[in-house]
Amino acid sequence: MLLPFENTALASIGGVFTAPLGIILVPVMLLLILTDIRKLPAFDLNVIKFFFLTLGLSFVSLLFFLEFDTGFLIDRGSRFVLIVIPTFTVFLFTMRQSMKTINKGCLIVFFIVLISYLINLLLPSVVNTPSFIQHNAAFSPHRMRGFTLEASTFAFQFVLACLLFARIKNVRPIYCFICVSFLTFITTSKGGVLSFILAFLLAYIICLFRVSSTVKYVSTALLLPLMLLASQDTIAAMFASDIEKYTSVATRSTISLTAIVSLFHYPIGAGFFGFLPSIYNCGPIAMEILDYFFPNTFNYSEVVKYFVVGQVKGVGTKTFFMDWLIVGGMVFLYFYIKSIKAYIKMLNKTKDFYTYTIFIFLVIATFFYMPLDGRYIAPLALAFIIKTSREFDKVNANRSEGL
Repeated sequence: MLLPFENTALASIGGVFTAPLGIILVPVMLLLILTDIRKLPAFDLNVIKFFFLTLGLSFVSLLFFLEFDTGFLIDRGSRFVLIVIPTFTVFLFTMRQSMKTINKGCLIVFFIVLISYLINLLLPSVVNTPSFIQHNAAFSPHRMRGFTLEASTFAFQFVLACLLFARIKNVRPIYCFICVSFLTFITTSKGGVLSFILAFLLAYIICLFRVSSTVKYVSTALLLPLMLLASQDTIAAMFASDIEKYTSVATRSTISLTAIVSLFHYPIGAGFFGFLPSIYNCGPIAMEILDYFFPNTFNYSEVVKYFVVGQVKGVGTKTFFMDWLIVGGMVFLYFYIKSIKAYIKMLNKTKDFYTYTIFIFLVIATFFYMPLDGRYIAPLALAFIIKTSREFDKVNANRSEGL
């Protein structure tokens, strides 16, 4: 019930870390996990090992940033550690639950998110003005944000909630596609709409079509215009006469490239403690590379502030993948690719349309525009995919034994 509330007044206590209402249950979840840690399955233990491996490498990475104040690095790095712990905790706690319990939880989440959608649509002032359920006033009152921070985070939450509901209630794909596309479009989140449509079409091709040459051509013809539409802001910025309008494009492009530059400078990752210093060091390099290939195109007045040593507010890549590429470097990249392959192999056994759609949507969204800080619905959805696939394996195993 607490999961959809991502931007509550609790943010006044600890910022992003305490903003989600679900944070009040995270210590209890964590305690239950740790008290039973010896009985955890191998997969859950590997998740915990990955976290501590990243934490250990973070201390090693301090050697790369000796020119920075150690107190500052420890302080900011500790905050990053605290921010990611709830995501791991919610995932591991959900993995401990039965499929029946998870389904009930997902349905409750869906109805709360749906209520937030209706409130935002009919009584926008309820979610646009500061209150206990919304820590701050809406940045863009004309856009929907539900019980989250802004439109993109709400669309992310809304799409996942709808897909979980559709999977549990076996909603026909065509009805789901029409309703979710239309309702997500109303939120004004272009990223949410495009990510859902791309995920839906790809999952439809994989699960409900036999892939042939004809299908490949048709799917490419469908997806190519969507990809071009997704990049229209960037394309427009390159040919715009008024470059002053495109600080956000410059910011996203530069900060994403910063993560890639960081990968080459700190192959094992900058760690939690070196996250900010790596941006300070690699950001100007990324900016020079962009300016070299696109001279006099972007307005860097906003992003250049991120590279001032000591700046902390808003500094980040704005996506889960790029953030962790800086933190974990090649180590993260190795485990990320390995996990993606494992998920695809697992999903190919079931060819379950909705779980495939949820997975692809998560990958697209967290790669291009969505961080996971405070997005507790993401680990819930990820655990749902795994548990659903395992239930499928159990059913098949029982059938085999019956034969």
